[in-house]
Amino acid sequence: MHPTNFLIVLLGLNLLSQAVAWWWQKKHQHADIADVVWSGMIVVNGGLILWQATGDLFHKSIILIIPVLWYLRLFLHLAERYDLSNEDGRYAYLRNYWEDNTQAKFFAFFMGQGLIISLFSFPAWVLANHSSEVSFWDIFGLLIILFSYLGVWLSDRQLRQFKKSAESKGKVCDVGLWKYSRHPNYFFEWTHWFAYPLLSIGSDQLWMMWLYPFLMLAFLLKFTGIPFNEQQNIRSKGDAYREYQKRTNKFFIGPTKS
Repeated sequence: MHPTNFLIVLLGLNLLSQAVAWWWQKKHQHADIADVVWSGMIVVNGGLILWQATGDLFHKSIILIIPVLWYLRLFLHLAERYDLSNEDGRYAYLRNYWEDNTQAKFFAFFMGQGLIISLFSFPAWVLANHSSEVSFWDIFGLLIILFSYLGVWLSDRQLRQFKKSAESKGKVCDVGLWKYSRHPNYFFEWTHWFAYPLLSIGSDQLWMMWLYPFLMLAFLLKFTGIPFNEQQNIRSKGDAYREYQKRTNKFFIGPTKS
């Protein structure tokens, strides 16, 4: 299949998956399904891209790590905590905030998620169709993936253990990596995007790959990630979270502020 046609088919599949997710949300009044389908479709996109790949074996194999295994971990994490009896506070807030034409606004949101799936699957397509000798930069890219994965895994583990404690209700997780960043999981999600340009050196699309770390940073800081998360934390934890904001870096890991 011609590359352009293949990418268009992927886009249609991603939009269709989010349309089905929107229907599920409408039926059950529960929008958490958007995140589950989003992460799952990143994995599906990676598998389909690998199936159509024409690059060398090394660069095609990287797709099994990013995005397939990377987002499979996230998909399983989100699917495990999916609970139809308890909608995530971010979506519950939007449901109340969007009083007029609520379902139309949710539909636009879900379609946006479909576009984002294709947008952030494109680097995997570039990498899977790249051929070059294995270089120092390829090894460095793999080390960045390992570093980022360990950071995300440790962040999630520390947060999960904190929430399991009976004394944590209403409190802010400020232990481990969470003492040095309010969103260490997002930070390490961001750092792994630097692996794509390093692994794609020599590709005609290399300049585009360098845009992605900065594009993801903008999404996390301004759009889909941190803003919604912080607003929900303030609603649920109030002054405790405001104090946490004053002493802890928003995104980048660094010393606690006095």
